[in-house]
Amino acid sequence: MKSLLLLILSCLSVAGHVGVNDVFFEGLAGPYPLYITVRPPIVIPGIAEISIRSAARDVKSIQIAPMTLTGPGSKYPPTPDQAIQSSQDPQTFTGALWIMSAGSWQVRATVAGERGQGVISVPVRAASQKVTNMDTVTGAVLIALTLLLAAGLVGIAGAALREAVLPPGAMPDNNRLRRGRLAMASGLVLSAALIYFGNKWWVSESRAYARSIYRPIQMLSTVQGRHLHLQLSNSGAMQPRSIDDLVADHGHLMHLYAIREPNLDAAFHVHPIRQSPGNFLAQLPAMPAGKYRLFADIVHESGFPETLIGNIELISASPGPSQSPDDAGSILTSRGGLADGGKVIFESSPAQAGIPLTLRFRVEDPDGNPAANLRPYLGMNAHLAIVKKDLSVFSHVHPQGNISMAALEMTQTNNSTFPNNVLVSSHVQEATPRSVPAEFSFPFGFPTTGNYLLILQFARKDKVETASFDMIVQ
Repeated sequence: MKSLLLLILSCLSVAGHVGVNDVFFEGLAGPYPLYITVRPPIVIPGIAEISIRSAARDVKSIQIAPMTLTGPGSKYPPTPDQAIQSSQDPQTFTGALWIMSAGSWQVRATVAGERGQGVISVPVRAASQKVTNMDTVTGAVLIALTLLLAAGLVGIAGAALREAVLPPGAMPDNNRLRRGRLAMASGLVLSAALIYFGNKWWVSESRAYARSIYRPIQMLSTVQGRHLHLQLSNSGAMQPRSIDDLVADHGHLMHLYAIREPNLDAAFHVHPIRQSPGNFLAQLPAMPAGKYRLFADIVHESGFPETLIGNIELISASPGPSQSPDDAGSILTSRGGLADGGKVIFESSPAQAGIPLTLRFRVEDPDGNPAANLRPYLGMNAHLAIVKKDLSVFSHVHPQGNISMAALEMTQTNNSTFPNNVLVSSHVQEATPRSVPAEFSFPFGFPTTGNYLLILQFARKDKVETASFDMIVQ
């Protein structure tokens, strides 16, 4: 039963996450702040639904276009579609775009307003996730129509050789009757052959499509002493994916979350180091004993992100320290409390499944003032892991959204082809030393109802802090 659950969870790994299909993004298109939601199709080819809300009131129009993330298609966009402005909320625009093949895509939005034009691209991962079955009524209607067409073909063939060339009112002789019966028999054989070979073609196409359903790369995890060994292997599904074409995201080839089961009372963010193609090694930080569910984020050079799933069990506590200074985590005992007496305030608001929202947090010092000395953690103001308590949902979210920042950087490279008079926003801040405000926000939409755990991580002085919160989604 446990193996079956892991298989189901693996098949639900979508958009570089587990159980989350939609893309949520917040950023600037030139001077215009946008909140973009992309709902990719679950079958490919399929239609992606786009919703864009502008925080500015002076946006006049938004055009959207689908493009591949890499290759020639990333440089030559198709004719864009005009997003439809809502009559009830003029700051909201919606549209739909065809995604024609599986792989890494981007949705480019070109905004026109009183302050000129701005462009932004959102990376989108497209993959077939299921085989949709035809409903019984539609199937019955199609079978009836097929039989009707076959009967029509037989009747037409018989009439063509029996009485079609006779004058009106003339009766066919025995020779024509015999030829008509022979034509009808031939038409019947032809109809049966068309139905038989058409069904074989349909079954072949259906099986080929079923083989294209996305399954993540498999990850075998083992613990030897203080070391975690991870071995990746290609599942062979969808399209061939290499296990040696990974690119760094926030300076690491892999971001691994280890969350203790069943109470989700300890969480660690670890960065294994690649030893050879498909093999990673991590020196575990100080972790308590127990069983852990592993979620590993990787990004291919095409910009295609994946989240891999594994399990480990620590018979005894790991003494640490970890090998990477970016590793962090703790036992989740105090919701929002910090070791120095400060705290993190989660400005929660009612959440509904399928409805985009913004998750907001505020860090205070022991005196209740905005915390100082915050610095970037892995190039971002903060990181947020969202886990449903039955482990059917996992998402690693940044202040820009639940997207791969490596893929976002690729979109910025693509946007560099625009003329200089068009404002193109850059969100890549990996190498920029800066101070960080004490407030964080994350765009996201919970896919299903239920109980969730939010794990926030940010850097303050020389320490990475971890705070956790519970949330109920209606």
